[in-house]
Formats: sequence, C-alpha cells, structure tokens
Amino acid sequence: MKNKKIISYIQLFFRVVLGSLLLIAGYLKLQDNAALFESVAYITWIPIGMKSLVIDLLPWIEIVVGGLLIINLGGTVVKPVASLIYFSFFIFAIYGLSAGIEGDCGCFGDPESGSILAAVLGSEFGWKMVARNGLFLAMAGFLFWKPGDVK
Repeated sequence: MKNKKIISYIQLFFRVVLGSLLLIAGYLKLQDNAALFESVAYITWIPIGMKSLVIDLLPWIEIVVGGLLIINLGGTVVKPVASLIYFSFFIFAIYGLSAGIEGDCGCFGDPESGSILAAVLGSEFGWKMVARNGLFLAMAGFLFWKPGDVK
C-alpha cells in the first residue's frame, strides 16, 4: 500500500514537471521560433511542407498537451502523446549529435536573454541534450506504470 502511494506521488511530480516543460517550451517557441526554424531546416530528408507544419503546430501541441498533462485530463490519450513528443525530442537530439548540428534548438529560450531554463537545461545539441531528453523520456515512460502492479 505504501509503495502505491509513493509511485502515485512520483507520477504526479513527473506529470507536473513534464507538462510544465512542454508549456514553457511551447510558449517560448511562440515568442521566437527562429531557433526551431533553424533546427528543423537541418533535417534535409523531411519535405518542406512537413517542416512548415512542425514549425507552426509544435508550439501549440506542446502547450495543449502540457496543460492537459498537468491537470491529468484525457490521460489515456495525453500520456501516449506526451511520450511520443519526448521520444521524438530524444531521437532528434541523437540525430543532431550524430549529424553534427551546431547551435541551439530553442527549446527553452535563449540563454543570452536571461532564460533560467535555457541556462540550467541547455538547448545546444550535444551529449547533454541527449541525456536530458533521455531522462524526460524515462519520466514519461514511468507515467504508464500502474501503482497496482507493485507487490
């Protein structure tokens, strides 16, 4: 019984953290999507129309999914969508590292503009981004663990 409560509290914490990160990242991308535009431009195998969709829709998807994740509404749809978003970010970080993409993805704002999240979490391609996105993906995966599964 005690383990079920602990797992539930951890999942609540992860939902709020992951949802908040999506909300903040989406909001910052709406304010300035130049870094997102540059990052997506590096992916040569995606058609231009698809790139445009990603640039235009990703911030809104992040905001909606982040908000729903925080308030735990529509969990059977929102948790998989959030996990897919974090999986995509993880794969993109690996792609960026292996392709030698330089610069900043703009996920958490510009560190030079005083963004605390950008300074702490970083948005530059490299091992730090891969590790960070891997951690976020693991947190998203933990949301699927049912507390009743613990003995």
